Amino acid sequence: MFLLKVFLVIFISGIISGDTGINGKCGITKVSQSRVVNGVEAKEGAWPWIASIQTARGFHTCGGTILNPNWVLTASHCVAANRNSPGYFRLVAGVHNKTNHNETTQQKVLVKRIIVHPDYSSRILRNDIALIELSSPFRLNDRVVKACMPQHGVYPPAGSGSKCFIAGWGTTSHPGSSPSRLQQAELPVVQSPHRGCHNNREVVCVGKGFTSRPDGSQQPNACRGDSGGPLMCRKSDGSWQVDGVASYVYTYCKYYTAYAPVNKYLPWIKQYVRDL
Repeated sequence: MFLLKVFLVIFISGIISGDTGINGKCGITKVSQSRVVNGVEAKEGAWPWIASIQTARGFHTCGGTILNPNWVLTASHCVAANRNSPGYFRLVAGVHNKTNHNETTQQKVLVKRIIVHPDYSSRILRNDIALIELSSPFRLNDRVVKACMPQHGVYPPAGSGSKCFIAGWGTTSHPGSSPSRLQQAELPVVQSPHRGCHNNREVVCVGKGFTSRPDGSQQPNACRGDSGGPLMCRKSDGSWQVDGVASYVYTYCKYYTAYAPVNKYLPWIKQYVRDL
């Protein structure tokens, strides 16, 4: 009887831990980013907290970040027009190839509620941040992991040398087509001198500016379809936190991308999302 009880405890514990991501921790991926070349296809499972926001019929519109099994963070401009019609969207986690609906790692969930920041301005894209509550929870595992959150009031400093990445299914140029598989790029947080994107408490500016690659091609950047996706910076313990939400790009997907700073909105996020 004692051995049976021990077995049951171990078995149940295994089930619980299997549903809480990687060791129950946030921002942990099993895929190393030590040999990443800018603007390449991500490895499968590299960013397990990224979700694809799709129409109910399966058309990708924006990216999002998994905060916990019931909530996803995105940009207001991705969902504001349909804030009162949550059935317009579905969320897909564990996805790499967004056109392969038979990926066994994918979890498709409908939307219960959309919360747009009350001070969101569509004219100047300020407070461009929103929350999506799911109708049923994601099952956390090594391919569906919640992201770590930054400290309130601590902004990613420009030129700090922090290792930060962007990722999404957006077009790789403008005009251009959207890739089927998740793309990624390592980009610096910068103090841009240009009006279109300046690093302050309203936005976090990311990119390599007006420089070109050695072959003359443009530097990687976010573009149409990447909106709402995360700016991910590595912490000292090796985990990754979401420091920004993709809001807008400067000059047709070239040069710089402006991200809404997540740390600024933590008090607002915590009004709705308790388990971060």
